[in-house]
Amino acid sequence: MKYMILPAFRRSTLYIIVFVLFTSLSILFHFMQLFSNNRKYMAKWYNSTKTTWHYAKKSIQRQHFLPPIPTCLSQPGLKLVIIVCSAPQNFAARQAIRSTWGKESRWTKDTKTLFIIGRSSENVTDMFVYMEKVEYGDVIHYNFTDSYFNLTLKSVSLLKWVTTNCTNAKYVMKTDDDMFVNVPVILKTVFQLDLPNLLIGKLIVKARPIRDISSKWYVPNDMYSDQFYPNYLSGTGYVMSKNAAVLLHNSSYFAPYISLEDVFVTGICAKLENIKPKENGLFTYAKQRKNPCKYLNLATAHRMTPNDLYETWEMIHNTHFRCVVSFWNNIDL
Repeated sequence: MKYMILPAFRRSTLYIIVFVLFTSLSILFHFMQLFSNNRKYMAKWYNSTKTTWHYAKKSIQRQHFLPPIPTCLSQPGLKLVIIVCSAPQNFAARQAIRSTWGKESRWTKDTKTLFIIGRSSENVTDMFVYMEKVEYGDVIHYNFTDSYFNLTLKSVSLLKWVTTNCTNAKYVMKTDDDMFVNVPVILKTVFQLDLPNLLIGKLIVKARPIRDISSKWYVPNDMYSDQFYPNYLSGTGYVMSKNAAVLLHNSSYFAPYISLEDVFVTGICAKLENIKPKENGLFTYAKQRKNPCKYLNLATAHRMTPNDLYETWEMIHNTHFRCVVSFWNNIDL
């Protein structure tokens, strides 16, 4: 029996073809697995989110927050309460805020700064959060898992707390723990506007829902089917009147749920209540250069690490700096 022997160059060509074919099939199989797993994850997340929201509506109505519960009812004449959305593990960020712009003694008793967080998946972290609550008395702690996909739940919980535990505040600000907030600028701005249904911040116009399943901001069609979101304010920092906060809280139980908290609260809920979110150029969601004069005349700046906050605060209060215009000139520090 005779065997056909291929020339060496033909054998090498055949090996290359087989190798390329095998590699291509392996890569294709890998991506199919990734896509399948991602779809399963998103489906699980979406169903879980819907379930969580049905539970959350009931739990928020029952004021399902964990003691000790901070309040500002004993602070008559309160003009502005600032509520910072934070994660349980972000203690360093909260401390930086307490030591800089959130320190009440810097201003008057017209303002109050609090933090809102959910529960951690780790018992040790929850234990430290409890100790922090007892020591500082400025943490609103809700009984839901703190996660990115629960940010809408956190923002609605914020509104719930305001309507039950801080009815004497004239204005409410929602912000995040990686933000610089210029309290004097915000106070002056809101009292100059003095609108009953005030809702101001950095306005996002004609944003499209992201349908890419791999995106952090992915929103499926059955969650939101319109081509554009309603105009809304960046969740990095926005201010509302107390009356607007009450209306937004009421509509949150009837509005179609969406996982993007800023779109949901300042877009969808605001539209239901005929409240128009308004652009204010003093609010930014970008990181700013380390220029003290810039920070002195902004309402907010984003992407601030704890070290950034300490450094910025020190620059602002450096007596060697002289800025042309500053809202801080009339503030007794």
